[in-house]
Amino acid sequence: MKKITSIDELKKEASNANGDYSDFFISLNFGARSSKRVFYDTENETFNVINEIDYSYQDDLTEEQLRNETHIVYAIENGAFYKYDF
Repeated sequence: MKKITSIDELKKEASNANGDYSDFFISLNFGARSSKRVFYDTENETFNVINEIDYSYQDDLTEEQLRNETHIVYAIENGAFYKYDF
């Protein structure tokens, strides 16, 4: 696993030319994880997020919306957001 330390690093790790999502997780208490699939659209500068716990999704989020409508930015800032290494 790779710790994501900034929004810019998230953008790099989540932008795939073929449009595939990348797999991430928020590390929670007692070893639990909240898995997320994230795609960053470099053309539109927006994020798409799939929350794997309930398969809900959030499309076309700006960086500000990512901060305000998800826990991802909070997790990054607190050293708890990781990319899976498969």
